[in-house]
Amino acid sequence: MKKSICIAVLALFAMQVFAQRWHGNERDETLANITGRTGFFLSPIIEYSNLQDNWNTSVGGGLAFVAGDFFIGAYGLGMIEDDLFDSDFERLDMGHGGFWIGYTTPQHKALHLFSSLKAGWGAVNIDFDNNFDYDDSFFAITPEAGLEVNVFNWFRIAASVGYRFMNGLDDSPNFNQDDLESMTGTLTFRIGGFGRDRHRDW
Repeated sequence: MKKSICIAVLALFAMQVFAQRWHGNERDETLANITGRTGFFLSPIIEYSNLQDNWNTSVGGGLAFVAGDFFIGAYGLGMIEDDLFDSDFERLDMGHGGFWIGYTTPQHKALHLFSSLKAGWGAVNIDFDNNFDYDDSFFAITPEAGLEVNVFNWFRIAASVGYRFMNGLDDSPNFNQDDLESMTGTLTFRIGGFGRDRHRDW
């Protein structure tokens, strides 16, 4: 019995050695490093959203570390247009920032999938015609998906659509939280070193 077990173990070991020699430099894929790709990037971000049938623009940026097909980092966005509503709003200021994670594949293709999730904290300030000022803080989550194009090895442009969910705002007599939640359209310009797929190089 023991001899049979030893023979079986030796056979498995021999098969493993043969497999390693057969596959050469290929490595197992893991969750931590699926493609062997590492890098980082800086990213200007332009976001368009629709609040009560009025389009507005937010601008900002992000910084992230690339690990395989994933990236993780931080972002910040601030609204640059405040005359949004045909109502009692005189001025609206809003900004938020926090964590930014994403997934892009297959990156070696000129055109490929881009998806990300922004989750952060922010503040809003609203001035009304009746001299009432509203200030409050909130938590925002914005999932988005779209397409990205590799312009150069160091420059990528992504266009995506998403939705900004918000939590924590207190309702006022003039508006409620739903008025500030919105569909979004985003242009993301990623500039940096994205690494190379070493498996593909082999």
